[in-house]
Amino acid sequence: MPVAIEISDLTKTFPSAWTLPWQPRRPSTTALDHVTLEVREGEIYGLIGPNGAGKTTLLKVLSTLLLPTSGMARVLGHDVVREERAARSSIALVTNSERSFYYRLDGWQNLRYFAGLYGLGRRELERRARPFLRSLGLERVMHRDYRTYSTGMQRKLAFVRAFVLETPVLLLDEPTSSLDPASALEIRRTISEVCRERHQTVLLSANNLLDVERLADRVGMMSSGHLIPITEGGGAGPEFGMARWLFDDPPERVEALLGSWLRRQGRPDVARWEIQGRAEGTRVRLWTSDPEVHLPLILAEVLRGGLHPQRLDLRGVDLEEEFLRNLPAAQDVSPEAT
Repeated sequence: MPVAIEISDLTKTFPSAWTLPWQPRRPSTTALDHVTLEVREGEIYGLIGPNGAGKTTLLKVLSTLLLPTSGMARVLGHDVVREERAARSSIALVTNSERSFYYRLDGWQNLRYFAGLYGLGRRELERRARPFLRSLGLERVMHRDYRTYSTGMQRKLAFVRAFVLETPVLLLDEPTSSLDPASALEIRRTISEVCRERHQTVLLSANNLLDVERLADRVGMMSSGHLIPITEGGGAGPEFGMARWLFDDPPERVEALLGSWLRRQGRPDVARWEIQGRAEGTRVRLWTSDPEVHLPLILAEVLRGGLHPQRLDLRGVDLEEEFLRNLPAAQDVSPEAT
């Protein structure tokens, strides 16, 4: 499948803020540190990570709003530095800021202005926009000044503005933040159905892990400017065959029982696990070569051994768990790098 977004060794460094002559000079901040990524055409790639890890910076570089310090980024084969006009015409961006609209224009005037920059006429704009406005409950407020909109209305209008352009690449930065559950569900439905139908490539940055879990084909985590792959191939890949357990019992007892079961199998490659003692109990991440065969056997062994499992999770990937596992490597970056 052709590659829509290609990033290689991408670095973005923000110089230190100006200080008074007698103050020590502050070090520069690296928001993106040699990031490499390929997103295929028609794929939805989810990007998670703590605040300040570089997610928004990456989207801004791809949308030509920021120049990279070094490295390469291409959108549909167009270099975002040398061919910024061609790259920009292929992208629609939903930012996490309301400052991208004109406050004294109403909703329709804002849409007409931005659509005109892409050569989209008024009649065609209204034809494309009305279904989205209707489903998101914006039809009745489109003649009101943007400055009277609530934060949720502003987010919805930003989403509509991006979707009516029908660009081949869509960059979404926190598309459901500040939205009520019904509106967030509608946004996810639109991304899932309309983007798939259009074969749009989507790079989705979100702190709402539900958005990523429901939508993304693959997931990566930004941590201190680095990109850490979390899943490959729709959450299967390296995590396939994994189960998560939570026990009331101490880690040593769980380890002993699982080890005894594995030794009786006569094959050390049948299963492997990681065990952690937590405040809520003992957490076990367990991988098996054949989960349909081995997990029932392990469950039976656990019950026979007198252990007390609280919870069993058979999902391929738990993004909250992956987020927390990679969080210790995260460090704060400057506000302009977020």
